[in-house]
Amino acid sequence: MRKLYVGFVVTMVLAVSSVLVYAQQSVAGQWIMSVQEMSLRLVLAQNGEKISGTLESPHGEIALTGNLSKGKLTLSGASAEPHAVHVAGTANVAADGSLAGSISVEQMEMNFTAVRAPGK
Repeated sequence: MRKLYVGFVVTMVLAVSSVLVYAQQSVAGQWIMSVQEMSLRLVLAQNGEKISGTLESPHGEIALTGNLSKGKLTLSGASAEPHAVHVAGTANVAADGSLAGSISVEQMEMNFTAVRAPGK
């Protein structure tokens, strides 16, 4: 009976730990995004699973909205009119906290990575 109890406690601790890892995960802050030999500034805010932010691109600042769930980030947005550029992307949060994924700009899809910007 004691072995069964210990096994149950260990299982519960592992289950709660994995939930807490995702619950404590945050992508809020400033990032340096590397895509196609360019470094772009990415700023994200997080409220639960909801994400908002901006991407400074060669097409101007792009307002972003998205979602973070179980380590997977999705983002989309567009630059200002009159010639809006639409972007959409997905990324996984790596164990080291960096991001790696793909982003499509209009019809072109590219891989990217992002690391947190150094603090000032």
